[in-house]
Amino acid sequence: MARIIVCTLFAVVAATLSTGLALAKEVYNVVIVETLPVPIVTESRIEFEKELVRIMPDYDIKVTTYDAEGSELRATEILAELAKQPAPDLIVSVATLATRALNGSNHFLDVPKLFMAVSSPVEEGIVPAIGASSKRNITGESHVLDAKVKLDMLEGVLKASNPTTPLTIGLIHSTYPSSSSLVNQLLALNGTYKHINLVAINTPYLEGDEGLVAMTGNIVEKLQQRKSELDGYWLSSGPLAEANGLVAKVKERTGLFPLFAESISSVKEGALIGVVSEPVSIGKSAARKAKLILENSSAKDMPVGKMDTYTVAVNVSTAIKLQLPIPSNYLKLAKQHVYQ
Repeated sequence: MARIIVCTLFAVVAATLSTGLALAKEVYNVVIVETLPVPIVTESRIEFEKELVRIMPDYDIKVTTYDAEGSELRATEILAELAKQPAPDLIVSVATLATRALNGSNHFLDVPKLFMAVSSPVEEGIVPAIGASSKRNITGESHVLDAKVKLDMLEGVLKASNPTTPLTIGLIHSTYPSSSSLVNQLLALNGTYKHINLVAINTPYLEGDEGLVAMTGNIVEKLQQRKSELDGYWLSSGPLAEANGLVAKVKERTGLFPLFAESISSVKEGALIGVVSEPVSIGKSAARKAKLILENSSAKDMPVGKMDTYTVAVNVSTAIKLQLPIPSNYLKLAKQHVYQ
């Protein structure tokens, strides 16, 4: 009897171990380096993680996230520390400074890399052109529309009211790399639109939460000094676009409204029109690329592209105050993103 019991127990244990082995999932270690925890960065990263787990249910995805605190130097230090550990299966950088550090690092040339929420991968030297692939085993996509498309959209709004002179619009931005690059692209087209005259208004980029507060104060002061020459301003992509209360503070001190913004939150706060890739779209698109890489596609062979999903938003209250009627086709494009 004792022998039968022992044999039975052995069979149960063996069956349990066999089942456990059969159920064990292959583990993928993914490292994420964020530039700074502003909404577009954090929300894109969260959506990336959720989507990657959802579309790879047969794998155990282990994600470790690092915050570079708005500093390229800090991102470089993080990567140097990571290089002392076993190499992950994939490194993901979110936003420009973390991506710049990752692309410039020589520690992970054999590790596939993916970036998201980077406005200007060409200007950053990641690839020579959109549609090309990188030689440094990194891929990803830009999340912003071409400058011409954005200017075309704003011109479409302005010409509906047929102003007698061009509207002078302040391009407010920090010297954060992507912000400066986007503004330079817009300025390169200045003078080609009948109703738009662009002028640059910038503030030095400052790291961290305190830096964001200081940058906001600097921009509000500069706009106050130049309000008599401006009809409105353009809130470019970058840290300033994520600053809490910037639109309200500018309105209170100057009476000026953003005529174009590259964040939905700014349109909710009063910007006339905005076009942007939302964090949900950014994160999900990056997750699909990550899945291909983890399933043995080569990052170095994957072309760097542009997002193909954008959200249009309009603020009808601002349009009424500025006597700038929104064309009906814009309202149709905005759908559920019409604010007042």
